[in-house]
Amino acid sequence: MKKKFFQHAKILVTRTDKLGDVLLATPVLKKIREAYPQAKLSFLVQKAWMPLLQFGDEVELIEYQPQMTEKELTRLLKSKRFDVAIVIRDEKKVTWAVKAAKIPVRVGPYSTVRSLLGFNFGLLQKRSRCLMHEAEYNLQLLTRIGIEFEGPAQHPDTLPRSWVSIEEGAKERAKERALSFLTQHGLISQKFICVHPGSGGSSRYLSFEKMVEMIKIIQKEGDQNHEKVVITGGPEESKLLQKYENAIPGVIVFGGASSTSVAELAELFSQAKGVIAHGTGPLHLAAAMNVPVFAIFPPLFVLSEKRWGPLTSLRYTWTPSGLKCPEKFRCRGVKCRYYDCMDQFEPNADALKGKMTWKKS
Repeated sequence: MKKKFFQHAKILVTRTDKLGDVLLATPVLKKIREAYPQAKLSFLVQKAWMPLLQFGDEVELIEYQPQMTEKELTRLLKSKRFDVAIVIRDEKKVTWAVKAAKIPVRVGPYSTVRSLLGFNFGLLQKRSRCLMHEAEYNLQLLTRIGIEFEGPAQHPDTLPRSWVSIEEGAKERAKERALSFLTQHGLISQKFICVHPGSGGSSRYLSFEKMVEMIKIIQKEGDQNHEKVVITGGPEESKLLQKYENAIPGVIVFGGASSTSVAELAELFSQAKGVIAHGTGPLHLAAAMNVPVFAIFPPLFVLSEKRWGPLTSLRYTWTPSGLKCPEKFRCRGVKCRYYDCMDQFEPNADALKGKMTWKKS
């Protein structure tokens, strides 16, 4: 189709799963808005992540509810009369609903029989080959609506960046909550590092023992620099956070049973000296807030830094070295001859000292 068709089109972008995936999809929104400023742009996303996506008139947010049926989603999309749908991830309910809503131009990655039937302007990508970053695979889909793709980044500095915007009222409430927390724990005038130890099952964990060892070293090094460690996590990680609190004297917990919003977590990260995390949503949130990050990755091919690394140049990453993981998609655990390769992680003081001197650009 000619580019003229898209200039005033009603364009839908969908990404209905986890926080990290949504943040890595936001460069698509930004690129469409830049290329077609007169187009009507909408984003189908879960309610939990909407506080980070308050773009006003730039992007209409459409709430996706996981419990809604395919018929209900179809009815919702049909009522919006979209001209174009860009389905970043081929999900059964979303793909079929987009097709059933009879959206004329349906773009998505060809990866299943369903996607071949559902998308009439799809693109074969083979993302499991990990030839470029996930955000770049997302942007590549836009070639199907006349937007040029510049190709894989050659350096982290040239990676696309996540597009995050928090509504002023929510931002003020988040600042107030974060300020109260920082004041309560004496962190207002002190440097601190956030550690997000969980992974939500999206990647291989560093062991609890290794994480505790690292945090204690940071605390010891921080005695001279007035640094403290804040452990973060969601409500589903309450028991894990309690475990860390019991094991590490002086550690401070944010979240857990005391529920927090993503806007509050973003505000806390923005005040931190750096964030240490596995390849998860909070890692990508910290990167989006322009906070230096230390990212921990497993050696599994499909979970590589090349595909899932944080979208920032303010980063240091660690992956087990000197081995070629025999598995591509799923860790074999104790059955693997390299188990547990994550125990290669040696959080000694000398290695960490340089990482704790991160500064924001």
